[in-house]
Amino acid sequence: MRKGTKSSLYTSFSPITEDVKPEGSQYVEVDGGHLLHKIVWRQQATFGAIADRYVQYLNNKYGQDIAVIFYGFPDDDKKSTKNCERLRRAAHFSPDVMFHEETVLQYTKEKLLANECNKKRFIELLKKALQKANICVQQAVEDADLTIVNTAISVAPQYDYVRVVGEDIDLLILLTALASTHSKNKFISLFLKHEELLNRVTTFLNPQATTEQITEAGGNVLVALYGGDPATQNLDELRYHSFVKAAAKTKFNLARLPPTTDAAQLHAMRSYHQVQTWLGNEKDPLKWGWTHTPSGLFPKKSEKDPTPESLLQCISCTCKKGCTNACGCRKADLHCYLLCKHCIGQSCENPMPVILDNESEEGDAPAPIDMVDEQLECEDIEL
Repeated sequence: MRKGTKSSLYTSFSPITEDVKPEGSQYVEVDGGHLLHKIVWRQQATFGAIADRYVQYLNNKYGQDIAVIFYGFPDDDKKSTKNCERLRRAAHFSPDVMFHEETVLQYTKEKLLANECNKKRFIELLKKALQKANICVQQAVEDADLTIVNTAISVAPQYDYVRVVGEDIDLLILLTALASTHSKNKFISLFLKHEELLNRVTTFLNPQATTEQITEAGGNVLVALYGGDPATQNLDELRYHSFVKAAAKTKFNLARLPPTTDAAQLHAMRSYHQVQTWLGNEKDPLKWGWTHTPSGLFPKKSEKDPTPESLLQCISCTCKKGCTNACGCRKADLHCYLLCKHCIGQSCENPMPVILDNESEEGDAPAPIDMVDEQLECEDIEL
């Protein structure tokens, strides 16, 4: 499935423009990943001076009783389901820089922190500066979100207010799921409004759930979220009807179609694995939608073709020569075929691979092109 924009959930809330200053005691928990991006790094400043600016920012903004929680870096990150996301974010090359408090900054913050080793070093340096200023610092084993929320809930009885500062929507979801039952039901009813949909979601909380139960529940939820009826429709049917309706318009976005059943099942399995991780139940990621690669764990891709082979063959190009990079068939990751206007899948650089049939009799001649075309016109296409 396509990677969603989790922050879009924020649009469901009305923003508060004024600074919230609650009366009474308060405890502030700050997401370390969020904190890293709050301070502008001045060129030619030392790393020690940069760390001091973070300390000053926290003290001026939140006062006392502050805790900063950073995400962790597992020893074997290739076994982590977060590894592929870290690789995606670090797509741009960044040099490995050795530095200490007296080292003068020579790179932009974005370029320096794009390197995971540099980020680890700076977090260690920043942790020392924060601890020296009597600011509580924790580092999670891996994902900090669960540690932040659990810590906030555990200290809540000691303070009038607990303030969680961060930008990750997972913090809001976890606070909703792990806080009191009253607030959880109120929040879910606000977004889902359907009790039967909420009942299906609870399957993801069951540590003994089977893959069949999870994929069925996930499919039902997605059908409902896309406006269908889970009792009478599956995702593939809903996807087809949505496409037919959208195709009648002059302009439509294919990305808005519901996912295929195969893609949704893998997505549901990965979602279940994440929920169980949050609940403290360790599950084998390889059994729940992840696969091993040389770079570590990556989401398992859908195993089904995007469309039937007979339909794929209807894609053709109009290249007059070559069929090189601009060829429509190449762009669709297909070989040129008999339907191609000029090359007919033969006189080009992208022909169909030749498959020798051992059972064919020597001397059999291929059918004439016009005869093959006539056969294709009469052939039914199965969808």
